[in-house]
Amino acid sequence: MNTLMCPRCEAELIEDAWEDVKEKPNGEFVVNAYPAYVCRNNCGYLKEIKDAPEVIAQQGDDRLLVLYPNEQGRILELRNRVLWPPMHYQSILGRGYWEEYTGNHDVEELLAKARDSRAAHLQMPNLFQFATSELSQDAFLCWLMAWSEEPYRSLDGPLHEAAVDFIGMIFNLHHLPVPVIESISIKRQFKALDILVIINDTYAILIEDKTFTKDHSNQLARYRAAVKDAYPDLVQLPIYYKIADQSHYRSLESPGYLPFKRNRMLEVLQRGRKKGVQNPIFLDYLHYLEEIEEGISSFRVNPVSEWNHYAWQGFYQELQKEIDGNWGYVPNPSGGFWAFWWASAFKKTYFLQLQERRLCVKISPEEGENKRDVRMQAMKEILAESEKRNLSLTKPARLGTGKVMTIAHRDDYLQTTPEGLLDMERTIEELKKY
Repeated sequence: MNTLMCPRCEAELIEDAWEDVKEKPNGEFVVNAYPAYVCRNNCGYLKEIKDAPEVIAQQGDDRLLVLYPNEQGRILELRNRVLWPPMHYQSILGRGYWEEYTGNHDVEELLAKARDSRAAHLQMPNLFQFATSELSQDAFLCWLMAWSEEPYRSLDGPLHEAAVDFIGMIFNLHHLPVPVIESISIKRQFKALDILVIINDTYAILIEDKTFTKDHSNQLARYRAAVKDAYPDLVQLPIYYKIADQSHYRSLESPGYLPFKRNRMLEVLQRGRKKGVQNPIFLDYLHYLEEIEEGISSFRVNPVSEWNHYAWQGFYQELQKEIDGNWGYVPNPSGGFWAFWWASAFKKTYFLQLQERRLCVKISPEEGENKRDVRMQAMKEILAESEKRNLSLTKPARLGTGKVMTIAHRDDYLQTTPEGLLDMERTIEELKKY
C-alpha cells in the first residue's frame, strides 16, 4: 500500500478519527465524528476518509461498473479511459447484460487516470468572468504593456510582441510611428486617470478605461490637464478604452480622446494567439472578449425569445445604421431594460422608443403644461394617425403622469422567421413606417 503524504508539509498522513462539535441555539451540543487522514506533523491538514468505490460488474474486458458509496454507479471504459456520468447502479444493471466482476484492477489508479465524460461540455473557468471590475481590467492592461520592454523578449517572445502590438495600435491611432520602446513607466490612478504610461520620456499614453460605464463630468479634459501640469513636455496620446459598447462617442471629440474599442483589442489578442502566445492570463482575456463579441452577434442566430442584454445591444447597433437614434440601458424599479429611441418626424413633441420587444410612442410635456390634458390630446392624435396609416398602435393599459409618458404602443413590431429568428430587413421596413 502506498504511503499517503501531506500536500502541505509532505509528512506522512495517518488514519484517525475527527470530531466536529457544534453548539445549537438551545445550548445542546452536536458531535459529528468521521474518519479522517491527519498529518503526522500536526500542520493542520486533515481530509475526510470516504469509502473507496468498488467494481461490481463488467461487460467483457473493456467496461467496468463502479459502485460509489451513495449507490451511484458509473461506467468506466478501460480502452478510452472514459468515466461516464453517474446514475443509480440498479438502473445501469437493468440497461444491459452485466457479468460478475472477476478482475483485480487497482480502482483508485484507474479512476485517477480516467477522463470524466462531462468535462467535454464544460466551459473552462475564466479569470475575467470573476475579475469584471475596471480595476481588474486596468491591471491586465498594465501587465500586458509591461511586457513591451525589450529584455522581456527573452522570457516570452510572442507575449512581448503582443504587448508592443498593443502600444503600437495606440500610436497608429494617433497617426504616429511606433518608437522602439527603450523605457516605460506605468502609473495607475494618476490624478484619478486610470492608467498613465510614459514611454522613452517623450510620450504619455493616457488610458481612461470603461468596461460597462461611460465618461462623465468633464473628467476626460481634467485628466489631460493634470498630465500636462505634471509632464508639460510629453506628447499626449489619450485613448478611451472600451470593451463593451455604447450608443455614440461624441463626448470624446472635445477633449481629444480616441476610442479604442473591443474590435481593436480583439485584433491585437488574436494576432498574439496566432503568433504563439500561450500565457493563460492573456488567453483568458482574449476568450472573455470573444464571449462578449459572440453575445453581441447572437441576435443574428438566436431566437428572439432567447435574447439576452448583449443580443439587444447588437440589434440596436445594427438598427442604428438605418435609423438615426440612440440606445442605452434604462433603469427602473422593476429591473430596467435596454432601449432604442429616436425623434418623431411627425411632430417634434413626440419620440419613439423600443423597450426591447415593445415599441412605444412617448411625449414629454413642457414645464407648466397640464400633463393630463397634453397626454389625452396626444393619445387621441396618435391613435387616429395610427388607424389612418395602419400602424397597429394601441392605448396603454396604464396611463402615467411623469415627465415622460407613453401614449401608444405596439408589442409585435419585430418581424421573425417561422423559426423565431429575427428578420432584420423586414423589421427595419416595419419601423420606418413610424
